[in-house]
Amino acid sequence: AAEYMTHAPLGALNSVGGVATEINSVNYVSPRSWLTCSHFFLGFFLWVGHLWHAGRARAAAAGFEKGINRENEPVLSMR
Repeated sequence: AAEYMTHAPLGALNSVGGVATEINSVNYVSPRSWLTCSHFFLGFFLWVGHLWHAGRARAAAAGFEKGINRENEPVLSMR
C-alpha cells in the first residue's frame, strides 16, 4: 500500500496540530462527498421525523394520546 501513498497523511510533515496545511489526495473531502453525506443525514432525520409524527397521529386517532384536560388542568386557571 505504500506505493500508492503519494502524500503524507494528517499528523505528518504537512500538518500542524492535526490541521492540514495543504490540500492533497489524503486529507481532501470533495464537495461531492459533502453533498452526498449532507443529503443522506438530512434524508435520514426527515424520515425518522416522518415516522415519529405518523406514529403520534395514529396514536391520537386511536385515543392513546391524552393531551391537556381542558376542564381540570390547574395551570389554565392560574392567570
